[in-house]
Order: sequence, then C-alpha cells, then structure tokens
Amino acid sequence: MRKIKENRMVVRKDIELKVSKVRKLFLDEKNYAAVYLQRRDHFSWLTSGGYNGVAYNTMKGECGILVTENRFCLVTNTIEKRRILEEELYDLPVDIMEYSWFESLEDALRKAVPNGRIASDHTSSCTVDETEALNQLRYSLTSLELERYLYFGELATDILESFCMGIKPGQSERDIAAGLNQAYLSAGLTPTVTLVGCDDRIDIYRHPIATAKIFTEKCMVVSCVSYKGLIVALTRMIYVKNPCEAKERFKHTARIDAEMITATQAGASTKALFEQVKVLYAEAGYADEWRLHHQGGAIGYQNRDYLITPTSTETIQLNQAFAWNPSIQGTKSEDTILTSESGPEIITCSQSGWPRINVVLSSGCKLSRPDIYTLD
Repeated sequence: MRKIKENRMVVRKDIELKVSKVRKLFLDEKNYAAVYLQRRDHFSWLTSGGYNGVAYNTMKGECGILVTENRFCLVTNTIEKRRILEEELYDLPVDIMEYSWFESLEDALRKAVPNGRIASDHTSSCTVDETEALNQLRYSLTSLELERYLYFGELATDILESFCMGIKPGQSERDIAAGLNQAYLSAGLTPTVTLVGCDDRIDIYRHPIATAKIFTEKCMVVSCVSYKGLIVALTRMIYVKNPCEAKERFKHTARIDAEMITATQAGASTKALFEQVKVLYAEAGYADEWRLHHQGGAIGYQNRDYLITPTSTETIQLNQAFAWNPSIQGTKSEDTILTSESGPEIITCSQSGWPRINVVLSSGCKLSRPDIYTLD
C-alpha cells in the first residue's frame, strides 16, 4: 500500500501558494479588499485539508478564512474556535477574529474590513458572490494534493473492493451501504455519496439510493469518498452468476469509459470530448443512452466540480482530477484519474484481487478496467 509523507512545513507552503493565488486574482486583479471563504470545499482547499463543517446537509461551514493583503484570518464564532485551531489548523500561523454565536457574521466581517469590497463563496449582505471564479483556482492541483490523491485513491479502492468481495446474497442495500461507510470511517475517510442498488433496481434507476431491497442476483455499489477534503469516485458491480446479456452491455460501458479516460489530456476541449462520447454510445448500439445519465466530469473538493454537457466550454488542465461514469442500462463504469504530462493516470486502483478486463481502444492499444465481480 502506498504511503504518504507530509509535515507542517509542507502544509504551510501549500497554503501559502493558495493564498498567493487568491491575492493575485481577487485583491490585485479584481480590486477587492478581502476574500472570505466559508464553504466546506473552499475551506478545505485553502487550509490544505481543514474541515469546518458540522451539519452534513449543508455546504456552508461554521467558520471561514478571511484573506487580505497582509492577513490570513480565521473568522469564527466562540463555539468553533478551539476545535478548529487545535484539530484543523494546528500550529498554522493565523490571525483570529472571534464573535459570539448570537452575533452577526456580517458585523464581524465589516469590523475586519471597514472599507472596500469583500469577495466570497456565498451571497450575503456585505459580500460579493465570486463562487465560480473561486472554484477555478483549485482545478489544477498542487504537488501536495497530487500526493494525497495517489495515497488515498489506492486506499479507498482497496477498502471498497475488499468489502464488496465479501458481501453476500441476503444482505439489504442499507446493510451493504452501512458496512462500507463504517469501513471508510474506520480508516479515516469520509463518505460523501454511497449508492447501493440490487437486482432490478439497477436496471431501473441510475442513482439507486440504498433501500431495504435484498441482494439476490446483482449489485452495484457507487462511492464518493473524501480525504483532507479531496474526493475520489468509483463504481463496482457484483453478480452472483455470470450474466451474459449484462456482461455484453458492461463491456460496451467499460469501452466508453476507457476511451474517455484516454482522451482526458491537458489542453483538450470538454466540448470535443462530449461529442466523442455521443459517437461512442452510437458505435456501441446505444445512441441515446447518454441522455439518461450524466457522463461525469471534473472532481476535486466536490463530488463533481463540473459535468461535461453538450454546451461545455472548459479546457482540461494539467494536474486536474476527473471521474467519468458512462452507463448503459444496468451497468456503469467509473474511476478517478489525474491528468499529467505523460497522460491520464487512474488513481482508484488497488491490489485487492478485483477482476480486470483489457479493453481494446480505437487506437489499437489496451486499457485495463475493473470487471464485474462474480461471487463463488
């Protein structure tokens, strides 16, 4: 299993790099007096892995970071202050602006920045919402983020595949989802999406939320899981016996996925890639299947930073993460990849023993993809 080595000096340099990006783009080029980040994804990005959330059902965190020309400041109510400082920021050099839980955040921000505009990642009475521009700052990953991705991509995959090879007919979808989430949490990873569909539900629903349905013949497990704020996505399929018809559909799905992975090159157009996707579905004999579910897109500190669509205009960046998820009825193929100078690298791979298939690409080359796991 891959190891990771990082220390506070490395983390500090990572934060300094990101703060300099914020200052250049917003303070210098857009003439803001400050930038305030409170969304959980942006907080994790800017603090190099910190977590400011409490409630799971909101993107907005409980405290935030204010960046000015000469300050890196934690803006926090009294409730969160100690935990954030001791468990998320450790000994990082940070100013502190504290306010009582019954006082207004807007008043605290105006006290910190009495004059000038404040850019933020949400709408408020005293800030300008610059979420879209802020998102783009994190698409091209830093060296520390790349190292973290390589480490936990393998870890998350080993956990999921090892767990899935142990599930048995008779378990409910909810039992399977609960067991997988427990395995992740015990390893220090945080599940952000866990879908489990069994039998006819995976033929009917592209997003099978786990229910009391019992696994008897086939099962699909879809997972997004996070480490230090970064997220990987992967899907695996388990059958009790080798299904000929579904196997053929799965081979087509895996080939579409493999072609998409291969085409994910820095500098490539997402619009051109989407046009290629439509051709791939048509070649497989399922011309309209792409209309029934999105094909995936860029990933990072969100489950998807953006999806590719018929109107996409993004350009794929160097050191950017993607997770494609083409699907044909009852089948899906999904892993997480990183772009690099030498081409795309699949990071959700492990030595678990999960079966693989070699997909022949249009170029004549082959790409190894996860196969359907057949229970004994």
